[in-house]
Amino acid sequence: MTERKRNRWVICLACTLALFCTGGLLITGFNVYTPYLISRGGLTNAQLSMILMMRNFATLIFMFLVVPIVRKVDVRFALTTAIGIAAIAFVVFGLAGSFPAYAAAMALSGISYALGGMVTVSVIIKRWFDTHEGLALGICAAGTGLSAVIASPLITRVIESHSMELSFFLEAVFLLLAAAVVFTLVRDYPSPEKQEEVRKARQEKISHRKEKKELFHVGQREKHLLILGVFLTGASFNVSPFLAVLLKEKTFSPEAVALMISFMGLALVLGKCIYGFAADLLGKVLSGSLFHGSYILAALLCAICIPGNKTMAYAAMLLLGLGFPMLSVGLSELAAGTAHEEYYADAVKLFQIIYMLGSLTFGIVPGYLADHLGNYTVSYFILTAIALAAAILQQGVLAEAVKKQKMTDV
Repeated sequence: MTERKRNRWVICLACTLALFCTGGLLITGFNVYTPYLISRGGLTNAQLSMILMMRNFATLIFMFLVVPIVRKVDVRFALTTAIGIAAIAFVVFGLAGSFPAYAAAMALSGISYALGGMVTVSVIIKRWFDTHEGLALGICAAGTGLSAVIASPLITRVIESHSMELSFFLEAVFLLLAAAVVFTLVRDYPSPEKQEEVRKARQEKISHRKEKKELFHVGQREKHLLILGVFLTGASFNVSPFLAVLLKEKTFSPEAVALMISFMGLALVLGKCIYGFAADLLGKVLSGSLFHGSYILAALLCAICIPGNKTMAYAAMLLLGLGFPMLSVGLSELAAGTAHEEYYADAVKLFQIIYMLGSLTFGIVPGYLADHLGNYTVSYFILTAIALAAAILQQGVLAEAVKKQKMTDV
């Protein structure tokens, strides 16, 4: 293995750690806190929905800034800063004792995820990897699941034996250490030649901006369907934030819920690695259809899970973990399959913005329905239907785009 190949996998591991922090501890791994924010933090279901919506809103706003920031400063600085903001967010969580304070902490979480999430990681992976890009992105995105595997049982143990505040402070310390590791390992470009190549491509793109404004190589109708599909995918993300509350509602103990979330995280790690490999081997369309199907079945199982039935609950967690890649690295693959190559980063950013809009639009619904209906089951039936519609729209357009691209290459 050449030095460059070794270095690119070091970059991949550093990006995995970054997503472990920003997309994991702040998003996937944070789900275990939600029942405690209600029982110990004094929030209602509606207020929980609102602070989660605040995180999505902050992410959405900063998504407009992430690509310009990455282009103006180096990626190492962006990732390190994002993890540092995450540490501050957990300190605020630990000090918070009211709804406004929790909302402020969630806003910081959203900023951190926008700056250090899939957009930034996708950019640096594309710079370093000429081959196996899908596998590398899958490994990076697996960091979000790994956080649930490792953090969920530990967080629950600390909260049950000590306090929620101590758990928040311990995570803040870990994040500061992680920021130092990422700063040490990450480099923006594999070589000066690659840096010059990216610079020239950027200059060419700017000079031709007036001549070619279209990001995608699909028709207007297909583009609108694609955007709607991504929007609905964002809405379907709300399967995740309320998962711990739903499982508690299904009569499982806090320890059982933590183990289930951890198992889901393990499946998520496996799913994202498999998805990256499957996207390279089977192609974007077939792999996407399989993983979308897993996510849809998972949402349905969450809705129909019989209280106390561990078999159904663990089956839902397995399918959910395997299907989750479609909500992260799947969007990057979707951009790669439908956008002009020189507009890849812009397409990823656009998809992330639309995705967050979808998540933001539906995010407040589950909590309000739970306050009025007494449970989250109805919301999960709705989310199943949304996930199905999203898959149909995305995969239909992607299949046409790939077919068109193959005909052009012949």
